[in-house]
Amino acid sequence: MQIASGRTRYSRFLKSSLSVALVPAWLAIGAPAYALSDLPAAQATPPAASAPAATAPAPTAPAATDNKPAATTNAPSDAAKAKAPVEISFDITKAPAAVQKTRQEIIDAATAGDVKKVAALLKANQADLGPDNANADPESALKDMSGDGDGLEVLSIMLDVLSTGYAHVGAGTANDMYLWPYFTQKDIKTLTQAEKVDLMRLVTAGDFADMQEYGSYNFYRVGIAADGKLKQFTSGN
Repeated sequence: MQIASGRTRYSRFLKSSLSVALVPAWLAIGAPAYALSDLPAAQATPPAASAPAATAPAPTAPAATDNKPAATTNAPSDAAKAKAPVEISFDITKAPAAVQKTRQEIIDAATAGDVKKVAALLKANQADLGPDNANADPESALKDMSGDGDGLEVLSIMLDVLSTGYAHVGAGTANDMYLWPYFTQKDIKTLTQAEKVDLMRLVTAGDFADMQEYGSYNFYRVGIAADGKLKQFTSGN
């Protein structure tokens, strides 16, 4: 190392200087000459033996301590993903193919007035029908929801709801889902004029006024998971 080499050169210089300075003094007083090695240790210090330059050890990471924070990755957590901005879209082709398929199956069955087929889709996926129908048979639940008693009115509501834009929520998490209508994720008090018109295709002006007072959309909604599973058909908040 550089510092060790410097010290070795200094010791050799000191040895040479002492030798030159002491010899004339001994000759002048007739004193016997002593070998430099016989001088007291305080007057001469043998140079350190030259050692091969040491190879600097590779740097090592500092030892972990209890106070050291745990290692983290750049991958966002589920909690962070859940807080990501909600994506609202009117383009169904941007949704996963499985979501598009389930939506189209509901539309086809509802358009045909096939209550049994819609009920079968709800039952196969164990869809949430709301607290009032938690233990009800899906077909009976659809008929109970409908003003006509046969389930046809609620099928028309399904069609209207699925004709609007959707909101993509919980992207990348276990709660990844596509929700219709997108109003479920909007501040009902800040809708644009165009959005108000869009909403009043589903509800009356009186219903809209109630929603503003209530603070959120509280009519029917359809939820389809990213894997195509029909998760919910409920009303309310």
